[in-house]
Amino acid sequence: MSLIKNYLLTQMNNETFDPGIDNLPGPVDGYDSESMDIAKLEMLTAREQLMEDIDAIVDEFTFDLPIDDIHQRSQLAEDLTRVLCDAVCKNFPV
Repeated sequence: MSLIKNYLLTQMNNETFDPGIDNLPGPVDGYDSESMDIAKLEMLTAREQLMEDIDAIVDEFTFDLPIDDIHQRSQLAEDLTRVLCDAVCKNFPV
């Protein structure tokens, strides 16, 4: 399982969504809870796609680095991916 999918799975298993607990606003005129759920799902899907893109870009970038030690190269890629995906999650919270 990729680092990103593992991270998302852990986040989804550790978090529960409750608008009352999370102090989220209620439906506004013209919006119902179903459309808000769909919008949230679309945002989460886009966020996951962005993190998958980050993973692919980092893998491609680190593949071309002049590092002979494959373990060092993969560790660098994993660390960079983790930092970037954490930034995505921080800026696009659930």
